[in-house]
Amino acid sequence: MIPRRCFAIALLVFPLLSPNAKATESLQSPDDVKYALQLLMHITNDFDRQITRKTYARLPHENEEFIEGADALRKAIASEPEDFKQEVESALGAALSAAKDTADKNATNDEIVLRAAQGVFVEKVNVLLAVFPESLRPDPKFMFKR
Repeated sequence: MIPRRCFAIALLVFPLLSPNAKATESLQSPDDVKYALQLLMHITNDFDRQITRKTYARLPHENEEFIEGADALRKAIASEPEDFKQEVESALGAALSAAKDTADKNATNDEIVLRAAQGVFVEKVNVLLAVFPESLRPDPKFMFKR
């Protein structure tokens, strides 16, 4: 049996060990961050829809929207600590690169090639989302209602 004192100490210390503990407490604009993450998830899911529909020519447009969503995220974290912004920028850069790679493969008209690229893209988006507190992360199937 764990003594109550150890349990209480664990409850106090464990959140401090979490990589997002500081981010959770210090986000200046959590609503803006949440919106930007939802926007990025919506666009990520749009990539999937375009591939499913075989409307590959739309992928470069989705990439442009992802770039715009990335700018919204950068604005939302503008007042955050520099180390946090660098962590976000690193993950965001990888996601942007993967989105561009997926869009650039549109001319192949090869669903297998596009699905593989999209898989890498989704992995990079998930790494980006993991930088943020769970309470701000959108549902993986998130789509804005029209």
